[in-house]
Amino acid sequence: MLIMKCPKCNKYISSALLAEIATIVCEHCSAEVAVKNVLVSSNGFTFDRQDLLKRFFRYRKLLDEVIDESSSMAENKESSVESRNSIKQFLTILQGMMTGARDHFRLQFSSPFRTEICYGKNKCSGNFYNLSMEGARVEISGSNLLPRVREEISLEFSLPEAETLFISGRVCWTEKARETGHDKHSVGIKFNPLESSVRSVLWQYISSAAGEVQQ
Repeated sequence: MLIMKCPKCNKYISSALLAEIATIVCEHCSAEVAVKNVLVSSNGFTFDRQDLLKRFFRYRKLLDEVIDESSSMAENKESSVESRNSIKQFLTILQGMMTGARDHFRLQFSSPFRTEICYGKNKCSGNFYNLSMEGARVEISGSNLLPRVREEISLEFSLPEAETLFISGRVCWTEKARETGHDKHSVGIKFNPLESSVRSVLWQYISSAAGEVQQ
């Protein structure tokens, strides 16, 4: 969770969009204030977001190591319940930190959100795993050919009460179905510069959805 202290009432403002906007209306005193000194709050721990960004790769490496340790403990029958619970708690804190350190809010989907995907001569349907103003992670059936990194890719999808959007981008990473542990490929996409009309519609959807997530 992203938070900042309101300079008017001295209470904390919380919003998943604090990394995206220059000003915000305080939820406590209704004053419009400049966004600055953003903090990341994760399970009772609070970190300065700029400090996290400076050390992002160090914490990313630590997160990978904790994930491996958590898996190892889960498979080791001799590890105590207290140790397993503690490593899970530490993992949750680190994951919250890394989410808060992202430059752009990513809307996570708990239910399938369909998109049509085209890359090279391949066309298929897939679902968004997450979506931001800069890119997305999509999942496609493992029976489809896996896109190549840096390959041009296009998405076609419909948002509630909006026209169908067409967005192009490039593949920045991939995970084969067998690597993700289930029958779907995962594909990370970085969008090409968006047209102003598309950016406006996408921003309206993401910002509204972000507000609903926090309620």
